[in-house]
Amino acid sequence: MSQSVVRMRPAHGNNNNNGTTSNKMGGPDRLKRKGASDEGLPTKKAKEEIEKPTSSKTIPTPEIMGIHTPMDPDYRRLPKGFVLGDLAREKFAGIVLADLHDRYEIQIYCRLFEHFAYYPYYKPVEDTWISAHDHAVGEIIKFRTPPSVVMSRARAARNSADN
Repeated sequence: MSQSVVRMRPAHGNNNNNGTTSNKMGGPDRLKRKGASDEGLPTKKAKEEIEKPTSSKTIPTPEIMGIHTPMDPDYRRLPKGFVLGDLAREKFAGIVLADLHDRYEIQIYCRLFEHFAYYPYYKPVEDTWISAHDHAVGEIIKFRTPPSVVMSRARAARNSADN
C-alpha cells in the first residue's frame, strides 16, 4: 500500500521547513530539517585496509630489451635532474650505445625502452619480436629526421610505386 503525504499550508504565513503535514494513514507528522537531530544517522564504517596489488610486471629478459650488458648510470652524462627510474642500468647502457646527448631524445628513448621492455613489439609478417632498444632507437632516428626529408622520402616512395 502506498502512503502519500499531503502538505498543508502553515498557519500565519510561516513558510519554513518545519510545517505540519498530514498523511492519509493517520494524524499529523512533524517535518524536521536536515541536521536538526543526529538521531538515526548511520554511523560511518571504518575503512578496511586494502592490500596494494603486487606488481604483475616480470623482469624483462636481455633478449627482449636488446641490452645484454647493463651499465651503472653516470648521472653526469645525463641532463641535470634527469631520473632513469625502472630498468635504470639497461636504459643507461642503451643511451650510451645509441650515443644520445639531447634531453628530448633521452626522454623519448627512456619512455619507449621501458614500455617495449615490458610489452614487446611483434612483427607478424616477419614472425619476429623487435627488441626494446632497437625499437626505441628507430623512433629516435624518426624524431631526428627533418620534416622536409620525410616528405621527400614519401614522394620518392609514391613515385616508385606508380612506376
